[in-house]
Amino acid sequence: MKADRKVNFEFKNQVSPRYIEPLFLQLASGLWYTTTQLQQQLRDSGLQVQGKQIVLANIAFWDKIGLGEVQRQAPGHPNLFRLSALGKRVQALYSTNRSLFFDLLHYLFYSAWRRSRHISHAPLWLYAEVCDTLWQEAPGKMDAMGLTSRLQSESRQAFPDEDPAFSERSVRSVFPWLGELTPPFLSPCGSRSELCSERRSYCTPQLFHLAVDLAYCEAGLGYGTSLAIDDRQIATISRACLLDIDRFWDMASLADMAMRELEVRQGQWGTSLAVTSPPRWIDLPDFGASEEADEEEDR
Repeated sequence: MKADRKVNFEFKNQVSPRYIEPLFLQLASGLWYTTTQLQQQLRDSGLQVQGKQIVLANIAFWDKIGLGEVQRQAPGHPNLFRLSALGKRVQALYSTNRSLFFDLLHYLFYSAWRRSRHISHAPLWLYAEVCDTLWQEAPGKMDAMGLTSRLQSESRQAFPDEDPAFSERSVRSVFPWLGELTPPFLSPCGSRSELCSERRSYCTPQLFHLAVDLAYCEAGLGYGTSLAIDDRQIATISRACLLDIDRFWDMASLADMAMRELEVRQGQWGTSLAVTSPPRWIDLPDFGASEEADEEEDR
C-alpha cells in the first residue's frame, strides 16, 4: 500500500558547504534562533539573498544529523533552532581541524539512514547511495544524469510503498561535500564544469574509527567483539571513508595508534578489528529516535 504522505527524498541543493561560514559558524551555543534571525544572519555575512529556503533547508538537515534541534511553533510563527552539544563540538573543529570537520559531516550524512532506517532520513539514503555508487565506479568522470536515472530505479525497488522521487539537482547537491574532503574524492577535471572521482589515499583516523563502528552497528556486533576482516568488510569500511582499498591496512594501523577505542587484533585465523566501546571522543546522535516532519512543514 502506498504511503498516505509523500516522503521527501530530495537532498536539498541549499544544503551546501558554502553556507558553513555565513550561517553555521555564526551560531552561539545554547541560544534559540528564529528562522527570521537566521535569514538576517545570512545578509549580515554579506550574502545578498532573501534566504528563507536556505535557512529552512539547512536547519532541517542539521536537525536530521544531530547538529541541532528544530522547535516547531504554532502556525504563523517562525520555527526556532539551536545548536546541540554535538553541533558546538563540530563547529569548533572548523578552525582547528578542517579535515576532521568535513570528514565528520560526511559521516553524519552517510550514516544517518543506515543507523536509523527511519523514513525521515530518506534524503540521507540518497546521499549514501551516491557515495557508494561513485566509490564503486571510481576513478571516473561524473555522469549526473545517468547516475540519477540509476538511483531513481534503485529507490523504487528499495522503497516500493513510498513512491520516491528526486531530481538530478539533488544528486549533484551531494558533490560539493565530496569535493571538500581532504584529500577530495571529487575534483575538477577537463572542462571547468566536469568532476572526476578518485578513491582517497587516506582519511582522518576518526572517520576510519566511525566507519568501523558503523560496520559493527550493521552487523549487530557488541563492543569488544572482534570483527573478522575479509574483502567484504574491507570494501564496506573503505566505502564509508571513500578510501582506496589498497590503503585500508595503513589506515587501520594509524587508527589503532590514534584511537583508544579501536584495536587491530592478530589471531590464529587472521587479522581482525575490534571497537571496544562507543566513541568517547564525540557523542554521536541517537539516529534511532523518531523524528518530526520534513522541512516543508518548517516556517
